[in-house]
Amino acid sequence: MTELILNGEQTIYQVRDTYQQLKSILNESKGLSLSLQQIQECDCAFVQLLLWAKQEAERQQQPLQLLQPTAELKELVSLLGLSDYLFAPNQERLNA
Repeated sequence: MTELILNGEQTIYQVRDTYQQLKSILNESKGLSLSLQQIQECDCAFVQLLLWAKQEAERQQQPLQLLQPTAELKELVSLLGLSDYLFAPNQERLNA
């Protein structure tokens, strides 16, 4: 499994580059572990990217871990009603 640490801003202005990274990793590896604890700012475009990554990983039958989301990301995902889908309680090391 490949680990990727995302940091800084993850907004509509950065999502295109992040998408390319995630797409490449998902196509070349046996799973993806995304560390989200260093994200300083995010928006709905980033949440859409996480939704795509989850769906793409499921389609390819690969594991995807979304680890240590920031409080801001958790709040945004919650406001969108997607907490249970993206941050399932049984996901390992979610709040480690």
